[in-house]
Amino acid sequence: MLGVRQGKSPHELATTSRDGTTDILSDSGGCIIGIDFGRTKCEAAIVNDDGSVALIPLELQSPATCFSLPSFVSLGVPRTGEWEVGKRAVSRAKAGHPYTVYDLTMLLGQKVASLSPQDVNHWPFTIRAGVAGKVLVECPRKLQSPDFVYPEQIAAMLLSTIKQRAETFTGKIVTGAVVTVPAAYNRTQCQALRDACSIAALNVDQLIVSSTASAVANSKSVTDATVIVEKTILVVDCGAGSLNVTLASVNSNGNGNGAEVEVTAAATAGDLKTGGEILTDQLFEHFLQESTTTDVNSRTTPAFSRRLRRACTLAQRILSTSLQVSIDVPPLQLRRGSRDLVTNNLSLPGFTSAISRSEFDSLCGVETWNRLPYTVEQVLKLAQVKKEDVDAVLVTGGAMQVPKFRKVLGDCFVEHWNRIEDLPEHTAAIGAALVAQFSGCVLVNESTPLALGIRSSGGDSLVVVPPSTRIPTRQSRVYYASVQNEIAFDILEGIAGPEQEHTGNTGTSPNKLEHCLGRVLIDGRRASAPLILKLEITFEVDKAGSLVVLISDSSNHRVTHLQVRGDETCLSTEAVALAQAHMSEVLKSSIAADPGSERKPSQGLMALPDSCPIDTLRAYVEKLKLMVLMNDFGVCVLPGDLFMLQTRIENASTWLEQLDTNQQGSQDSIQTAQEYLRQIRTLHLSSTASSALVQLRQELDLHT
Repeated sequence: MLGVRQGKSPHELATTSRDGTTDILSDSGGCIIGIDFGRTKCEAAIVNDDGSVALIPLELQSPATCFSLPSFVSLGVPRTGEWEVGKRAVSRAKAGHPYTVYDLTMLLGQKVASLSPQDVNHWPFTIRAGVAGKVLVECPRKLQSPDFVYPEQIAAMLLSTIKQRAETFTGKIVTGAVVTVPAAYNRTQCQALRDACSIAALNVDQLIVSSTASAVANSKSVTDATVIVEKTILVVDCGAGSLNVTLASVNSNGNGNGAEVEVTAAATAGDLKTGGEILTDQLFEHFLQESTTTDVNSRTTPAFSRRLRRACTLAQRILSTSLQVSIDVPPLQLRRGSRDLVTNNLSLPGFTSAISRSEFDSLCGVETWNRLPYTVEQVLKLAQVKKEDVDAVLVTGGAMQVPKFRKVLGDCFVEHWNRIEDLPEHTAAIGAALVAQFSGCVLVNESTPLALGIRSSGGDSLVVVPPSTRIPTRQSRVYYASVQNEIAFDILEGIAGPEQEHTGNTGTSPNKLEHCLGRVLIDGRRASAPLILKLEITFEVDKAGSLVVLISDSSNHRVTHLQVRGDETCLSTEAVALAQAHMSEVLKSSIAADPGSERKPSQGLMALPDSCPIDTLRAYVEKLKLMVLMNDFGVCVLPGDLFMLQTRIENASTWLEQLDTNQQGSQDSIQTAQEYLRQIRTLHLSSTASSALVQLRQELDLHT
């Protein structure tokens, strides 16, 4: 049952002041919510005490659409707690604010080299490569804080807002969440989302594929509670930024009270290159090229691009119900000093054009439309289920309102088109909430969307865990290698199976998602076998999705153990803790400050008074940690220097923690510590300068 709390409307409850809920929060137990974290919007829900599901109002500026929070974050906003989210941030993006960040699901867990140049060019915010090529986002420089932040920190701002508004709505402290993810997310991206939740003080109970969450939300509607029944459903969730497909079996025990409905995800697959925003990109590039044929200078300004993209977004929605749409971008008068002013001309000419639905379908191309049926066929093949055995095809997501997507899906089930049904809105958030507050009514058995395996340095691949394997699981394979001094294996996710390699489908597949999670080295010098080494490779995946790799050498009974979180771009535990402490300080200061007075600066980023020398030194060590971890200068320090810096900082931190703050230590000890920290800072500056000089020489060589 989907409902809201009695007495007040959801919007009224959401706008309740924090002062009115302080006592309630202190006396109530914690709760776990479900969050649908999407590319363009976020939604949240909770299961009430009576078993009904309540959507949580997140957007306080719009009562009509209060259940959806736009996934936009504006950084460096004065007098509002350092950031704004939702529609206020959208308004800043429309005005050309250079520090408004969106498309967060595309930035999490990514390297700059893996981003699409087309996406990077149309983003108004600036990104830069950090350590290991990790994406960093530019933010306004404030005092001694870095001018680049991780995408995880920006996502945490969004999640923290969701957490606060959920607490206001429920009157309880939100301690954890079940969060939806795209099926095509790799482990690095999932870990980045987990880190973002940790920074926002949210414990992630489970990550669940959005289409699987929708299957859970509608499990009772497709079964009869009075009889024992098993039904097979296919959920197609195509939103703004991803396509997710889940084939699930729904079992009812028939006891008549609706309890014990078991949902088992038999197969899951996804595509990050299919969705409404991808269609808008095609439309935008088409009209941008058409407009620049008449006036290149005016048409390439950021202001014109922003306005044209908004017009294309609206046009794409209109084409879902109309056969033709007109594009009308009116002229614009710029102000002097505007960042959008690229010439001395203060006026931007308008632009008018039109496109029909058939032209739009041809513009996007056959490959774009075929991604959906390909993914559906892939899921059916993995689950070994025939189309006629599917009892219901449930579709959700804004992009599924596009007629061409509906047509290609109908062509997949041409003989069973009457089984295609539309799901109501917010189903992913509702399903996540049901999983979060499991009370015996719904059971969920998840599967691994992507295959897991290894690849040797010689190029030999081995799939250990096939795609859509139910978790928890423990899978083992035997690998024979020639005896060498050192044997290296890359741990891969999304690796192609033997049938794909045999048929050559890997190159033509639109879903090539192979991703290296790390490397493990085996010492072959102590092998007892003279020529051939027999290795047993075991992958263990628990119910939470954690991966452990074990490689056993049968000749000498040695076992190599490796816990895999993600690739080298994953944040360290220290970086997450520092980001969490920073956010906590900002939230505390924003709550404590008077609305009419100027907000106090975050004490976590400022030096402490000299009345407590040890605490001052400890604060300085924390600042050094932050500068090194956040790559403050934007220059990739050599790995050896980086390791030395981190080691010395850790030694200084450990030594200072052993000192008693009350005794304050001897003057000699304090002077020694100050000199040691000064040497670390000097090493940091010199290493950065040397690396910058090397990079500068490389760039000069490229241009000569």
